[in-house]
Amino acid sequence: MNAPTPAPSHWLLDTLQSLRSTLERIEVEEAACLEAIHPDYRASARNLLHFIAFHRHAHPDLPKALRQRGLCALTDCDAHLLSNLEAVITALKALEGLGPSPASGQQDHPRGPSGLGGPSGLGGPDVLQQHCDRLFGALAAAGVAGIMVTLPAEAAERPALVADLLEAGMTIARINCAHDDPVVWGRMVEALSQARLTTGRPCAIAMDLAGPKLRTGQLALQPAVIRARPPRDRMGRPTQPVRILAVQPGAAPRPQDSEAVLLPARLSKVKRLKQGDRLQGRDASGRRRTLSVVRRGPDGVLLLQADKTCHFTSGLVFRQRHGKARLVVGPLAPVSGERLLRPGDAIRLTPEPDQGGGTLPCTLPEVFGDLRLGERVLFDDGRIGGVIRGLSDREVRLAITVAQARGSRLRSDKGINFPDSDLRTPALTAKDIEDLAFVTQHADMISYSFVHRDSDIQTLRQCLEDRGRGELAVVLKIETRQAFLNLPRLLLAAMGHGAPVGVMIARGDLAIECGWEALAPIQEEILRICAAAHVPCIWATEVLDTLAQHGHPTRAEITDAAMGGRADAVMLNKGPNITATVKVLEAIVARSASDRSDRSKPLITCLEFRSNCEPDDPMP
Repeated sequence: MNAPTPAPSHWLLDTLQSLRSTLERIEVEEAACLEAIHPDYRASARNLLHFIAFHRHAHPDLPKALRQRGLCALTDCDAHLLSNLEAVITALKALEGLGPSPASGQQDHPRGPSGLGGPSGLGGPDVLQQHCDRLFGALAAAGVAGIMVTLPAEAAERPALVADLLEAGMTIARINCAHDDPVVWGRMVEALSQARLTTGRPCAIAMDLAGPKLRTGQLALQPAVIRARPPRDRMGRPTQPVRILAVQPGAAPRPQDSEAVLLPARLSKVKRLKQGDRLQGRDASGRRRTLSVVRRGPDGVLLLQADKTCHFTSGLVFRQRHGKARLVVGPLAPVSGERLLRPGDAIRLTPEPDQGGGTLPCTLPEVFGDLRLGERVLFDDGRIGGVIRGLSDREVRLAITVAQARGSRLRSDKGINFPDSDLRTPALTAKDIEDLAFVTQHADMISYSFVHRDSDIQTLRQCLEDRGRGELAVVLKIETRQAFLNLPRLLLAAMGHGAPVGVMIARGDLAIECGWEALAPIQEEILRICAAAHVPCIWATEVLDTLAQHGHPTRAEITDAAMGGRADAVMLNKGPNITATVKVLEAIVARSASDRSDRSKPLITCLEFRSNCEPDDPMP
């Protein structure tokens, strides 16, 4: 097999020099943008612009052509791009006999501090480390990712849990303002303060603003159903009767009956019931069912058993076969309603309370004006999807396209995503502004949910300045397709302030918005953009989730956690095994390589970035 023919040297040199001109030209074209950047971030903003221009115009075969000549492929130089490009040009000229050897220390365009790589300037990784220290506080060890842990509500009552998390390796405690209230948050903060004193370990506090809730509204309540099903073998045959514990109001079941199905009931004339007596009636399905007495307690508790599955709803009556004893199923609290949706179904989103039938209430009807025909709508983490077929100010008509053939159930308070729509809904809600009164007093950083426009950042910054906390760090949560495509502009807007800034890759929402198959390249691209901007990045959503919830990790999530170690911090959600999970994560990220592998695929957000740069002549 013949080796690939290297690109002509003059084409390679011309392409590199043209790229350098493109990088320098974007500085001129974005001069007003750079002028608005805070001095602490100006060099980083300049490098981000270089990164954007480079990846918009670099030929896809350029890395291979550079490797063929033994030169740096420029695929791992995001943090200090221009100085590395100049070094490669100098080296190529020396190879072709067109200039001095790189060993002579001469370059075509030596860069000072603003160029990130000149003799008097810090390198990109050093600038990133400085920004990490400002955002997170000094990490336990340079180069090791920080560990952010979402505090459960029980942390408010168990300070020892917080101390255990600190001992295990937590460096950032996350409080989610979408749950609980300032009273509970205050107890969490106090527990963390005590734990820091007890352990002597530092820990920052990150507080998540809830953001706008785009969800299904409250569906009409429906009767609760209690199902009692006998255990079955692998062939589906019942192995023993199901036990049912009928309990009168005020009675307390015994601990040994904890495995029985608990059934609130009103019992009458049951004092003469003995073991083996039967109560008969129809369950919620209308089928005849027989309940046999196992034991009658003196405290208003009756232990029964059934050979067949029973469905109980409020008011059902079961009577003694040859006697006067009676069991009436007690009042059961109604449960949230649901819609059973199938492919091809038509449904209308409305701002009105649940009207049943083919309607579905939406908690944020303000977005209706931003929608267009043919755009997609996703429900419940993408399990159900549809396409917009009609629009008005008061409703959105959808055709369901994604659901199980037998129907998928959609319940109240499930997320709604419009991945194709350009939503203008502000990221900062009235509730968020109210929560800022507490957040600005206790948080070391704010996680900004559903941010997707420059104006969102300006609004939050103004609120912080009004409360005297203009220096408070802000982490931009990238969780929508809009935010991802607008990420460079969001970073430049955030760099206009001197306060620390970071990015969180909210991978769960991104996967829904952009498609599961696109998540891997998207999270890689966000890591690279953050490296180019010298902005700390947090790897989030379902990291080691199986371990935290069930005590045993999957092989896939161990690999995922190791990949997350390349970020500057990794976030864990709460779970019953969270302390052990922190220990495992700390060991994983400590062993993970922090460098980024070679990547040469085209980048999406760089192509979306609006600039006047024109493509240069491609390589042959």
